[in-house]
Amino acid sequence: MAAIRVFFVTNRDYQPDNKLAVFGSHFNPDGVAGLRFGYADYEADGPNPTLTGVTVYEDKKGAEDKTPGSQNLLGDLHKVMAGEKNDTMVFIHGFNVSFREALDAAATLVAQVQVGQGRQLNMVLFSWPSDGKKVPWMSYYSDREDGRASGPALARAYLMLQEFVAKLGEKEHCQRNLHLLAHSMGAYVLRNGLQAILAKDPNKLTRLFDQILLAAPDEDDDTFETDQKFRLLPRLGRRVTVYFNRNDRALLISDKTKSNPDRLGSDGPRLIDLIPKKVVLVDCRNVAMRGDKVAGHSYYINNTAMTDDIGRVLADLDTEALGREYVEAKRVWRITAVGELTAAGPADTPA
Repeated sequence: MAAIRVFFVTNRDYQPDNKLAVFGSHFNPDGVAGLRFGYADYEADGPNPTLTGVTVYEDKKGAEDKTPGSQNLLGDLHKVMAGEKNDTMVFIHGFNVSFREALDAAATLVAQVQVGQGRQLNMVLFSWPSDGKKVPWMSYYSDREDGRASGPALARAYLMLQEFVAKLGEKEHCQRNLHLLAHSMGAYVLRNGLQAILAKDPNKLTRLFDQILLAAPDEDDDTFETDQKFRLLPRLGRRVTVYFNRNDRALLISDKTKSNPDRLGSDGPRLIDLIPKKVVLVDCRNVAMRGDKVAGHSYYINNTAMTDDIGRVLADLDTEALGREYVEAKRVWRITAVGELTAAGPADTPA
């Protein structure tokens, strides 16, 4: 039975008596940018891993080991990347997801996405205090505000990672790639993190990642047109892939009932001519409902057509080999390989 370890960074409130959930739906009491670090272990016998335990690194306050939790996490992650020679994905979850659900989604990504023969992703989850409650109006607005407020926490985590990498000696570099995937409202968290980095030091916006993926992004469709949103996002990576689905019911609700502009995750960007050349658009309408039959929103997992595409993007295969066709009139790629569900997921999959 394969073992999966999901490292995590979170600005949620620590609940040490809750052995498997561990973190709640509120902010760290030290502040919205206060971070805790740790890892969760899973056993994987198939596409849906089983959680076996959660470890939280000691906070430096009052601990015998004065090494901050961030350095423990980054040091352990570096050892894994250098030893196993596997790439690492940073995953930002979306709206209405508890800490436990976020861990499970991250582990599922590891189990289902193959980036090469015999190679498994390393995973770092950034979990922000999404409510994880099925309250149609209140929890959406609460999560959106919490997502905005979590931007500085994500920026802190990014700067810690950047500083750690910068201090590595030439022989210490593991020669593996870092990738980033943001799902749904996680893209809004990423936007606010990007803006927090720019506000602190624009020179810190460097290409730390190889592939950046936005899956069903709950983000404005003009986001690549302005520096105040995502126009500068491509500076962080070598390529940005946007997965969208015109039949995404969750984003339709976001568009029509939450007073948001048209969503990037529904029809892609508003003006094709203004997107940076690094940005690749992928229409998922043919396969989205296989991953999420209820909303057509959480189709990035439990869907072999999508997990195969994600794996090939991370492995940097030629676009023509990705099971896509190019729709020249719309200047987008469309996934054609239908695939099957990799597992019978719950009715309400993480957003």
